[in-house]
Amino acid sequence: MINILKGFIIGIGKIIPGVSGAILAISMGVYDKSIYYINNFKDNKKESIKYLLPLGIGIIISIIFFSKIINFLLDKYYVITMLFFIGLIIGTIPSITKEINKKDYYLIIISFIIFLSLSLLGVKNTYIIKGNIIDIVIFIISGFMEAIGTVVPGVSSTALLMTIGTYKIIISSIANITNLKIIVPFIIGTILGLLIIVKIIGYLFKKYHNKVYSVILGLLLSTIVVMMIDTFKYQTTMLNIFIGIILMIIGIYISSIFEK
Repeated sequence: MINILKGFIIGIGKIIPGVSGAILAISMGVYDKSIYYINNFKDNKKESIKYLLPLGIGIIISIIFFSKIINFLLDKYYVITMLFFIGLIIGTIPSITKEINKKDYYLIIISFIIFLSLSLLGVKNTYIIKGNIIDIVIFIISGFMEAIGTVVPGVSSTALLMTIGTYKIIISSIANITNLKIIVPFIIGTILGLLIIVKIIGYLFKKYHNKVYSVILGLLLSTIVVMMIDTFKYQTTMLNIFIGIILMIIGIYISSIFEK
Protein backbone atom coordinates (compact mmCIF):
# COMPACT_ATOMS: atom_id res chain seq x y z
CA MET A 1 0.00 0.00 0.00
CA ILE A 2 2.84 2.40 0.85
CA ASN A 3 4.35 1.96 -2.64
CA ILE A 4 1.00 2.81 -4.23
CA LEU A 5 0.99 6.05 -2.23
CA LYS A 6 4.59 6.77 -3.25
CA GLY A 7 3.71 6.10 -6.89
CA PHE A 8 0.71 8.39 -6.51
CA ILE A 9 2.91 11.27 -5.36
CA ILE A 10 5.45 10.60 -8.13
CA GLY A 11 2.59 10.63 -10.67
CA ILE A 12 1.36 14.00 -9.39
CA GLY A 13 4.87 15.37 -9.72
CA LYS A 14 5.04 14.25 -13.33
CA ILE A 15 2.05 16.43 -14.14
CA ILE A 16 3.50 19.60 -12.68
CA PRO A 17 5.82 21.69 -14.90
CA GLY A 18 9.33 21.94 -13.49
CA VAL A 19 9.02 18.91 -11.22
CA SER A 20 11.15 15.84 -11.96
CA GLY A 21 9.40 12.50 -11.49
CA ALA A 22 12.78 10.90 -10.83
CA ILE A 23 13.59 13.46 -8.14
CA LEU A 24 10.31 12.65 -6.40
CA ALA A 25 11.13 8.95 -6.76
CA ILE A 26 14.36 9.70 -4.90
CA SER A 27 12.28 11.67 -2.38
CA MET A 28 10.14 8.60 -1.81
CA GLY A 29 13.22 6.37 -1.51
CA VAL A 30 12.26 4.13 -4.45
CA TYR A 31 14.56 5.30 -7.25
CA ASP A 32 17.57 3.00 -6.84
CA LYS A 33 15.47 -0.11 -6.27
CA SER A 34 13.20 0.66 -9.22
CA ILE A 35 16.18 0.97 -11.58
CA TYR A 36 17.62 -2.26 -10.17
CA TYR A 37 14.40 -4.27 -10.51
CA ILE A 38 13.73 -3.00 -14.04
CA ASN A 39 17.25 -3.88 -15.19
CA ASN A 40 17.15 -7.29 -13.48
CA PHE A 41 13.53 -8.16 -14.19
CA LYS A 42 14.31 -11.50 -15.84
CA ASP A 43 16.39 -12.68 -12.89
CA ASN A 44 13.96 -11.49 -10.18
CA LYS A 45 10.52 -11.56 -11.81
CA LYS A 46 8.52 -12.20 -8.63
CA GLU A 47 10.34 -9.58 -6.53
CA SER A 48 10.37 -7.09 -9.39
CA ILE A 49 6.63 -7.36 -9.96
CA LYS A 50 5.94 -7.19 -6.23
CA TYR A 51 7.94 -3.96 -5.95
CA LEU A 52 7.22 -2.24 -9.27
CA LEU A 53 3.53 -3.05 -9.75
CA PRO A 54 2.22 -0.99 -6.78
CA LEU A 55 4.39 1.95 -7.86
CA GLY A 56 3.09 1.70 -11.41
CA ILE A 57 -0.51 1.50 -10.23
CA GLY A 58 -0.05 4.60 -8.07
CA ILE A 59 1.56 6.56 -10.92
CA ILE A 60 -1.12 5.58 -13.47
CA ILE A 61 -4.01 6.36 -11.09
CA SER A 62 -2.46 9.72 -10.27
CA ILE A 63 -1.84 10.74 -13.88
CA ILE A 64 -5.16 9.55 -15.35
CA PHE A 65 -7.63 10.38 -12.61
CA PHE A 66 -6.01 13.41 -10.99
CA SER A 67 -4.80 15.40 -13.99
CA LYS A 68 -7.86 17.62 -13.78
CA ILE A 69 -7.46 18.12 -10.03
CA ILE A 70 -3.80 19.07 -10.37
CA ASN A 71 -4.64 21.42 -13.23
CA PHE A 72 -7.30 23.00 -11.00
CA LEU A 73 -4.89 23.38 -8.05
CA LEU A 74 -2.21 24.88 -10.29
CA ASP A 75 -4.77 27.24 -11.79
CA LYS A 76 -6.35 28.37 -8.50
CA TYR A 77 -3.62 27.76 -5.90
CA TYR A 78 -0.41 27.68 -7.93
CA VAL A 79 1.95 29.13 -5.30
CA ILE A 80 0.61 26.93 -2.49
CA THR A 81 0.78 23.76 -4.62
CA MET A 82 4.27 24.46 -5.94
CA LEU A 83 5.69 25.28 -2.50
CA PHE A 84 4.43 21.93 -1.22
CA PHE A 85 6.29 20.10 -3.99
CA ILE A 86 9.38 22.22 -3.44
CA GLY A 87 9.26 21.02 0.16
CA LEU A 88 9.12 17.41 -0.98
CA ILE A 89 12.25 17.96 -3.06
CA ILE A 90 14.16 19.88 -0.35
CA GLY A 91 13.49 17.01 2.02
CA THR A 92 15.56 14.67 -0.16
CA ILE A 93 18.82 16.65 0.18
CA PRO A 94 20.12 15.06 3.43
CA SER A 95 19.74 11.51 2.12
CA ILE A 96 21.47 12.36 -1.17
CA THR A 97 24.43 14.11 0.47
CA LYS A 98 25.19 10.87 2.32
CA GLU A 99 25.99 9.25 -1.05
CA ILE A 100 28.50 11.91 -2.15
CA ASN A 101 32.28 12.10 -1.76
CA LYS A 102 33.89 15.48 -1.09
CA LYS A 103 36.19 15.04 -4.09
CA ASP A 104 33.12 15.03 -6.37
CA TYR A 105 31.77 18.44 -5.25
CA TYR A 106 32.87 19.94 -8.58
CA LEU A 107 30.27 17.74 -10.31
CA ILE A 108 27.55 19.30 -8.16
CA ILE A 109 28.58 22.79 -9.28
CA ILE A 110 28.93 21.86 -12.97
CA SER A 111 25.57 20.03 -13.16
CA PHE A 112 23.87 22.85 -11.24
CA ILE A 113 25.13 25.51 -13.65
CA ILE A 114 24.39 23.49 -16.81
CA PHE A 115 20.86 22.44 -15.88
CA LEU A 116 19.96 25.85 -14.43
CA SER A 117 21.11 27.53 -17.66
CA LEU A 118 19.18 25.08 -19.84
CA SER A 119 16.04 25.50 -17.73
CA LEU A 120 16.13 29.28 -17.74
CA LEU A 121 16.85 29.45 -21.47
CA GLY A 122 14.19 26.89 -22.40
CA VAL A 123 11.79 28.03 -25.12
CA LYS A 124 8.11 27.34 -24.50
CA ASN A 125 6.12 26.96 -27.72
CA THR A 126 2.75 25.48 -28.69
CA TYR A 127 2.80 22.65 -31.21
CA ILE A 128 0.16 22.86 -33.91
CA ILE A 129 -1.34 19.48 -34.87
CA LYS A 130 -0.90 18.88 -38.60
CA GLY A 131 -2.95 15.71 -39.03
CA ASN A 132 -0.19 13.72 -40.76
CA ILE A 133 2.80 11.46 -39.99
CA ILE A 134 4.72 14.40 -38.52
CA ASP A 135 2.32 14.33 -35.55
CA ILE A 136 3.14 10.65 -34.91
CA VAL A 137 6.88 11.37 -34.96
CA ILE A 138 6.51 14.41 -32.68
CA PHE A 139 4.45 12.51 -30.10
CA ILE A 140 6.81 9.53 -30.15
CA ILE A 141 9.63 12.00 -29.47
CA SER A 142 7.45 13.50 -26.72
CA GLY A 143 7.10 10.02 -25.20
CA PHE A 144 10.88 9.63 -25.28
CA MET A 145 11.19 12.95 -23.45
CA GLU A 146 8.68 11.70 -20.89
CA ALA A 147 10.93 8.69 -20.33
CA ILE A 148 13.94 10.95 -19.83
CA GLY A 149 12.07 12.95 -17.19
CA THR A 150 10.90 9.73 -15.56
CA VAL A 151 14.35 8.17 -15.26
CA VAL A 152 16.90 11.00 -15.16
CA PRO A 153 16.88 12.80 -11.78
CA GLY A 154 16.45 16.57 -11.92
CA VAL A 155 15.03 16.57 -15.44
CA SER A 156 11.36 17.54 -15.70
CA SER A 157 9.55 15.74 -18.51
CA THR A 158 6.84 18.41 -18.46
CA ALA A 159 9.49 21.10 -18.93
CA LEU A 160 10.90 19.14 -21.88
CA LEU A 161 7.42 18.74 -23.38
CA MET A 162 6.80 22.46 -22.95
CA THR A 163 10.00 23.13 -24.88
CA ILE A 164 8.56 21.45 -28.00
CA GLY A 165 5.05 22.67 -27.24
CA THR A 166 3.22 19.36 -26.69
CA TYR A 167 2.63 19.48 -22.91
CA LYS A 168 -0.88 20.96 -22.91
CA ILE A 169 -2.03 18.76 -25.79
CA ILE A 170 -0.81 15.57 -24.08
CA ILE A 171 -2.07 16.39 -20.57
CA SER A 172 -5.48 17.33 -21.98
CA SER A 173 -5.67 14.10 -24.00
CA ILE A 174 -4.73 11.98 -20.96
CA ALA A 175 -7.05 13.85 -18.58
CA ASN A 176 -10.03 13.31 -20.87
CA ILE A 177 -8.80 10.01 -22.38
CA THR A 178 -9.33 11.37 -25.86
CA ASN A 179 -7.48 11.35 -29.19
CA LEU A 180 -5.71 7.99 -29.40
CA LYS A 181 -3.69 9.39 -32.31
CA ILE A 182 -1.82 11.39 -29.67
CA ILE A 183 -1.89 8.98 -26.72
CA VAL A 184 -0.72 5.82 -28.57
CA PRO A 185 2.44 7.32 -30.18
CA PHE A 186 3.20 9.02 -26.86
CA ILE A 187 2.99 5.70 -24.98
CA ILE A 188 5.12 3.95 -27.61
CA GLY A 189 7.81 6.63 -27.32
CA THR A 190 7.71 6.43 -23.52
CA ILE A 191 8.14 2.64 -23.46
CA LEU A 192 11.02 2.74 -25.97
CA GLY A 193 12.67 5.53 -24.03
CA LEU A 194 12.36 3.70 -20.72
CA LEU A 195 13.89 0.52 -22.13
CA ILE A 196 16.92 2.42 -23.40
CA ILE A 197 17.48 5.02 -20.67
CA VAL A 198 16.99 2.68 -17.69
CA LYS A 199 19.84 0.51 -18.97
CA ILE A 200 22.12 3.54 -19.26
CA ILE A 201 21.22 4.85 -15.79
CA GLY A 202 21.62 1.36 -14.28
CA TYR A 203 25.12 1.08 -15.75
CA LEU A 204 26.11 4.54 -14.48
CA PHE A 205 24.87 3.75 -10.97
CA LYS A 206 26.82 0.51 -10.97
CA LYS A 207 30.09 2.03 -12.19
CA TYR A 208 29.94 5.61 -10.87
CA HIS A 209 27.55 5.53 -7.92
CA ASN A 210 28.93 8.50 -5.94
CA LYS A 211 29.57 10.63 -9.00
CA VAL A 212 26.03 10.04 -10.28
CA TYR A 213 24.64 11.22 -6.95
CA SER A 214 26.82 14.33 -7.15
CA VAL A 215 25.28 15.15 -10.52
CA ILE A 216 21.82 14.37 -9.12
CA LEU A 217 22.33 16.83 -6.26
CA GLY A 218 23.37 19.56 -8.69
CA LEU A 219 20.28 18.87 -10.81
CA LEU A 220 18.09 18.81 -7.71
CA LEU A 221 19.39 22.16 -6.44
CA SER A 222 18.88 23.75 -9.85
CA THR A 223 15.35 22.32 -9.95
CA ILE A 224 14.55 23.99 -6.62
CA VAL A 225 15.89 27.34 -7.87
CA VAL A 226 13.93 27.14 -11.14
CA MET A 227 10.73 26.16 -9.33
CA MET A 228 11.14 28.99 -6.83
CA ILE A 229 11.66 31.52 -9.63
CA ASP A 230 8.67 30.16 -11.55
CA THR A 231 6.48 30.06 -8.42
CA PHE A 232 7.02 33.65 -7.38
CA LYS A 233 6.44 35.01 -10.88
CA TYR A 234 2.75 34.65 -10.05
CA GLN A 235 0.94 37.38 -8.16
CA THR A 236 -0.32 36.09 -4.84
CA THR A 237 -1.26 37.12 -1.32
CA MET A 238 0.72 36.96 1.91
CA LEU A 239 -1.84 34.43 3.18
CA ASN A 240 -1.12 32.11 0.25
CA ILE A 241 2.63 32.46 0.83
CA PHE A 242 2.16 31.68 4.53
CA ILE A 243 0.02 28.60 3.77
CA GLY A 244 2.51 27.57 1.08
CA ILE A 245 5.44 27.80 3.49
CA ILE A 246 3.54 25.66 6.04
CA LEU A 247 2.86 23.07 3.32
CA MET A 248 6.49 23.25 2.20
CA ILE A 249 7.58 22.36 5.74
CA ILE A 250 5.04 19.51 5.72
CA GLY A 251 6.47 18.38 2.38
CA ILE A 252 9.99 18.30 3.85
CA TYR A 253 8.68 16.22 6.76
CA ILE A 254 6.85 13.82 4.43
CA SER A 255 10.05 13.26 2.42
CA SER A 256 11.99 12.47 5.60
CA ILE A 257 9.33 9.93 6.66
CA PHE A 258 9.34 8.19 3.28
CA GLU A 259 13.13 8.09 3.26
CA LYS A 260 13.10 6.32 6.64
